[in-house]
Amino acid sequence: MPPCWRAAFADALTLRWLDEDLLVFNALSGDTHLLTASGSALLQGLLESPARAWKTPELARHLLSEEPSDTLLDQMQRSLNYLWQLGLIERVAS
Repeated sequence: MPPCWRAAFADALTLRWLDEDLLVFNALSGDTHLLTASGSALLQGLLESPARAWKTPELARHLLSEEPSDTLLDQMQRSLNYLWQLGLIERVAS
């Protein structure tokens, strides 16, 4: 079963825009990351309601206000896995 995602570490993240990219500092790890527009849109979507766990299709519909294609869902899933590997979001059981 696919995981759900949430921004459990929202209080530890400091965000700053650099042109179209988002600089993210994680106080828990001490790491700084530079996210592109698509990565920053996903992170910000999760940060809007940090306690809520989102399935990828639900998050896509929330961000796009339309039904996402399978290709877009695959891309989002890869991006969410990347944000998780960076320690910016949390994976939870669905």
